[in-house]
Amino acid sequence: MRYTLASSAGKGRTNEDLVVVYERDGFTDLLLMDGATPLTPDRCVAAGASDPAWFVRRFVQDLGRVLRADGSQEALVLEALDHTRAAYRAAGGHAGVPPYAWPIATLAWVRVSDPDTHGAHTLDLFCLGDSKILLQHPDGAVSDLDPFENPQEQATQAAVAALVAEGILDPAERWTRLLPMLRARRHEQNTAARPAVLCLEPRGPFAARTARATVPAGALLLVLSDGLYRLVDTYGLHSDDSLLDACRARGLDALLDELRGFEAGKEAAGLAAKSADDASAIVWRFM
Repeated sequence: MRYTLASSAGKGRTNEDLVVVYERDGFTDLLLMDGATPLTPDRCVAAGASDPAWFVRRFVQDLGRVLRADGSQEALVLEALDHTRAAYRAAGGHAGVPPYAWPIATLAWVRVSDPDTHGAHTLDLFCLGDSKILLQHPDGAVSDLDPFENPQEQATQAAVAALVAEGILDPAERWTRLLPMLRARRHEQNTAARPAVLCLEPRGPFAARTARATVPAGALLLVLSDGLYRLVDTYGLHSDDSLLDACRARGLDALLDELRGFEAGKEAAGLAAKSADDASAIVWRFM
């Protein structure tokens, strides 16, 4: 099969990630979303496991209904979001909900064209948030198709390290201490003039990262959420190169097993705000 999907909830949590593939005449859309962890116990939408889980599933449904070859990715996102926002309001998301409680999500969208006469594919990327898109070329070299460093994640990791240095090792206690900072950040993300994540009420155009690439047969594409990318940037168990090698040789399920196995051990304690995060990926093999 050309593609493989995998998604795993963090320990004891609702899975607020989503991976979906839509196949159309002439192109295939690969979609990975990572709903941000709720920062309040209150719910606005009764359906779904949580407001972020509802948001990513409803948006992907709405996007699937409007997908067409002649629409730009940005225009299609805005069109789908109009439907999602109306559904959120109808389901209970009233104007009095504080902005830190509005659901947000990352969106990594790769549109893959059908192959040309030489077997090459064109990729069009539309990215919001901090998911990763890595490509292993036929010669084994690896490219990051969407190089992005999330300054907010770096600030969170620094805050976690400071709490650990204070001797606060319990993840629940660390989360409580981090909550005011996280709520202030979520408010900012939901009210930004150019939002860098997918949010319900954008005040202006999205600060999306877009790119186009041509990919030959024999390459391997890996689209993954930050939860799975912990194998590289948080735990240091892989480089980008070794991650793609392992993905090609052993598959996504083996990478998820490696991630969860490490997080179950003592070595992972104190390295992240949450002891385990939702982890998801899509692999596409260019035949």
